[in-house]
Amino acid sequence: MAESNNLGFMDKHKLLEIFDYLNERLKENQLQLEITVYGGSVMTMIYDNRPATKDIDCVFSDINSRLLQNILDTTQYAFNLPDNWINEEIKEPLKHLIKEDKETYALYSNLKILKPKAQQLLAMKILEARPEPAKDFIDAYILCKDLNVTAKNDLMDIVSAYVPPRLLGERQIAFIRCLGKDLGYDWK
Repeated sequence: MAESNNLGFMDKHKLLEIFDYLNERLKENQLQLEITVYGGSVMTMIYDNRPATKDIDCVFSDINSRLLQNILDTTQYAFNLPDNWINEEIKEPLKHLIKEDKETYALYSNLKILKPKAQQLLAMKILEARPEPAKDFIDAYILCKDLNVTAKNDLMDIVSAYVPPRLLGERQIAFIRCLGKDLGYDWK
């Protein structure tokens, strides 16, 4: 019964299996692919704060899209993944960033996986500031702890390095205040 509740969710182990499988299919087709993963995928793989994620928020490098789609379809079938297992909607918020700071997460023979640096990921979580059930708040909390962010000025310096201040509205400000309170600081 518990297995059916996790249907379609990918834990760290399954994500790594999927990336290994993708690499093998790319190798068979003599293709090289660079993928940048964001959001829940990063939090699941790097920070271990989530048991699993329902999709892989990502951006692909330029590649033969027809062959890539065939590989993704094969992967979906092999791992019994839902139709929306790849989520490229992350492209929209990325348009608003001042810059991107990416680093290599994993390097396979035909697949390179990049991830944003923790500071960029934190700024993106603040920008999104979605209500629950989105995990932006807990992710931002963990990232602040990881980056040792204790002062509002430190947080705002990180955010302003990636997000134009004009994009910070009431939702983001309330989010920052609540985040400070939960961390034990007065970020008014």
